[in-house]
Amino acid sequence: MSTGGGAHWNPQSQRWEWAEQPPPPPPLPPSYPPRPAGGGPGGQGGPGRERAWKVPLLVALGAAVVGGCAVAGWFVLGDGEPQEPKAPAAAPSASGTPVPPSGTGPQTAPTATASSSASPSVPPPYTVVRDDGGFSVAVPTGWERSHDEDGSGSFYRRPGDRSALIQIFRVAEPDGVGACELLRISSQALGNRPGYQEVSLDPAPGGSCELVYEYDNQESHGRRRAIERITVAPDGRRWALLAAGPAADGTTVRANLTAAVESFRPQ
Repeated sequence: MSTGGGAHWNPQSQRWEWAEQPPPPPPLPPSYPPRPAGGGPGGQGGPGRERAWKVPLLVALGAAVVGGCAVAGWFVLGDGEPQEPKAPAAAPSASGTPVPPSGTGPQTAPTATASSSASPSVPPPYTVVRDDGGFSVAVPTGWERSHDEDGSGSFYRRPGDRSALIQIFRVAEPDGVGACELLRISSQALGNRPGYQEVSLDPAPGGSCELVYEYDNQESHGRRRAIERITVAPDGRRWALLAAGPAADGTTVRANLTAAVESFRPQ
């Protein structure tokens, strides 16, 4: 006797047999662990989506840190050489006011005025100036605010002489990136400049740090020395002060930086 579906009774095996074997059952779907609520953007989680979301996030964070730290160079080299990376568009200026990107609106450069009543007083050959960028600082007597610069912040030079300078600007990078780390990344970025040499990179009191370096520069008669100090103001904001000049006159470069650091007062 037979039944529907192609089955028949085999008296020898004493069991029902099929003329054709039935197809195997379909594979079960893969089992995933429960998805945490809100595992991905818009609450659409799952292992695959969570990985796809985290990777771009980490890449974005890395790019933000590298891009932010890149402006630790901040300094115009001159002589037609490649310039240091500029601060990002709309980053805080020395006064803390956002500066629109070039071409998006009028920009007014900070100015400076000498003030005999500014505190603290300094001996010759320095004079304290008050800068519209939001600070007062001592510069060599006769130096003036220079507006013919491509870097960020405020520059001071002796009129008609580009061999030496002082530069001051707000540090816009996150506080979580230490001062010495910023200067270390800056030094690495400067490594491809002609004749670049890191002289020293050392912590300074009060959470500050200082980088000393030299490079080839025609403005400074062949070789320029720069001393860059990141300092922390009483309100917690960080500022960078840089003095540069001919390497053969490194003593004067150091004196200019020391006078600037000791007299610097955010306002």
